[in-house]
Amino acid sequence: MKRAVVAGGSVAGLLAARVLRDWADEVVVVEPDPLPPEPVTRPGTTHAEQFHVLLGLGQELLVHWFPGLLDAMVGAGVVVCTPGRDGRMFVDGQPRPVVAGDVLVPFYRPLLDWHIRESVLPSVRLLPDRVVGLVGGSRVEGVRLASGSVVDGVDLVVDATGRGSRLGTWLADQGYPGPPRTRIELDLGYATALYRRTPDQRLDDLLAVHSLRSPASARPGVSCVAPLGPDRWMCTISGYADDRPTRDPDEFTARCLLEPADAFATLARTCEPVGPVRTHRFPHSLRRDFHLVADFPEGLVPVGDAVASFNPIYGQGVPSAALHASALAAWLGTGEPTAAYFRRLKVVVDAAWQTSTTEDLRLPHVTAARPLSFPFQRAISTAIDHAAMTDPLVAQRFAEVINMRIRPVDMLTPAVLGRTLLAALRKP
Repeated sequence: MKRAVVAGGSVAGLLAARVLRDWADEVVVVEPDPLPPEPVTRPGTTHAEQFHVLLGLGQELLVHWFPGLLDAMVGAGVVVCTPGRDGRMFVDGQPRPVVAGDVLVPFYRPLLDWHIRESVLPSVRLLPDRVVGLVGGSRVEGVRLASGSVVDGVDLVVDATGRGSRLGTWLADQGYPGPPRTRIELDLGYATALYRRTPDQRLDDLLAVHSLRSPASARPGVSCVAPLGPDRWMCTISGYADDRPTRDPDEFTARCLLEPADAFATLARTCEPVGPVRTHRFPHSLRRDFHLVADFPEGLVPVGDAVASFNPIYGQGVPSAALHASALAAWLGTGEPTAAYFRRLKVVVDAAWQTSTTEDLRLPHVTAARPLSFPFQRAISTAIDHAAMTDPLVAQRFAEVINMRIRPVDMLTPAVLGRTLLAALRKP
């Protein structure tokens, strides 16, 4: 290609730009927000101050596109946690079996964004503007910008403008239908606070703790604590609807003391808070099914949250963006029409969507319509959750789903289902 345009300088947009760098003479990234030259928050990532952890496949894909990235982040203070020795997951206060394999990489989101920018931006053209429309007919040939100018002579446009994508409007202006949308109202809120950490300090003899409060519990949600470099702990508490956490530091402390995993109470009792409590609200999960659009122009594809945005407590955002970049690279190598890209994308979105929404639809306050198969899905999911607490094989496969290495449907093997049944029969 001569020229490719990426709308949006998010992680998904920069990953797409990295892929396109191998295919186009010129890559133009159009981003309205100033991209800071250091690892600090920017307006486009409103949740940057919250807890982030990089899942197994996300680590692998980022290192594929950016060799040395994780080493550079470790050099900047990121603490890698080995399962069992350093990190554990708890469900309603009970520890899951330790599964060897993928390490935990809790990180400061602006640091990751900055490292990716430092790798991508020197080799692309950054245009401080905003895309407001498309140019072309059955094939997109350019974009219209908020400044009134046009970038034309374009072989491919990538929409990476996130959850608020206006791609449906851009398509309608060109006479094309927008994609069907599925939305699940979650009303999720989470709050994050930093605490002072002494060198080599551990909490309840651990570095990273994920505490899942199941949908059946009185206060469902996820809480996480892990080192943010050598001198800080980062702790995040989540809740839904009327139980969303606030900025009140006393309430944050009270929530830590009520957490069923002991590390949070240890943190609140022994460590000094540093700075304010920061909150973020996530109103709904959203997916746009582009594979269902019968008439779609060539030369245009979406990536990242512009396709699907999931409940963030499952950590699927960055790995999904990396998987979308891989789908884009694989598709570009085939020369096939855009519909082939959407078929690849559907596999990725379906897996992440099922992982998060199967749990989300178990929440009593969520009013979204359940599919006819949901009672069966809920029963299987609940049984597998129970079996993963005691059976090493089920725990291993469960961890592979969490780390996005396999799809949820890949767990439904005779071996896993048989062990799940045995665990259910043993249940008091």
